[in-house]
Amino acid sequence: MKKLFSILLLVAVAITTVNAATSLLPRLHRQAPTMNIEGTASSIVAKLDKSLSLTDKQKPKLLNIVTSYLQQKINIQSLQQNNQPAYKSKINSMQNGLRAKLKPLFTTEQYTMFQELKPATFDETNVLSHLFF
Repeated sequence: MKKLFSILLLVAVAITTVNAATSLLPRLHRQAPTMNIEGTASSIVAKLDKSLSLTDKQKPKLLNIVTSYLQQKINIQSLQQNNQPAYKSKINSMQNGLRAKLKPLFTTEQYTMFQELKPATFDETNVLSHLFF
């Protein structure tokens, strides 16, 4: 009887240990979900078209700019978890570059309206968050 109790106790401890270790894995190895760059870029352009009334000439140029920006963002994603200061520096530089490309593409009114579309914080349900954060 003592042997049976000891075995059951060991099994219970082993299961508890494995469950505890498994529950830590997502936190230890958490990575941002990968992004469908083309789909996200198209969604951003569609949303901006609706808000800014883009011309047919602006849309393909904007799509190229946004696609390039999102690809750059993916390329530095690992820094976000491994080297926060480097990530912040690079993302700030990239956002400045993005704005420098958008400003001449948009009219003055469109650019002003674009800036007003910035969400208060990153919001996964607002595709424009990928441009501002």
